[in-house]
Amino acid sequence: MVGLRVRVGGGERPASARARAAKQQDLARLRGERDDLRGQAQLLAWIVHVLEIENSKLKETNAALERHVAAQFLVPDLARRRRP
Repeated sequence: MVGLRVRVGGGERPASARARAAKQQDLARLRGERDDLRGQAQLLAWIVHVLEIENSKLKETNAALERHVAAQFLVPDLARRRRP
């Protein structure tokens, strides 16, 4: 036989080890990106929540102000007044 070599045992080929290491690095990078995006999504959700609360407060304040202005400038109904 001409130069056949059979590998016995658990030895990995160098290319396979490099490919596995590259996959592990990619996996670690993707996990890091996922965690970063998850944190950004949570921060955005918190910001939206705060803005919704502020919007609600502003709407309440605006309604109260409109009632106050309407009460100040209320025009009396002259048709309903009693004549002396």
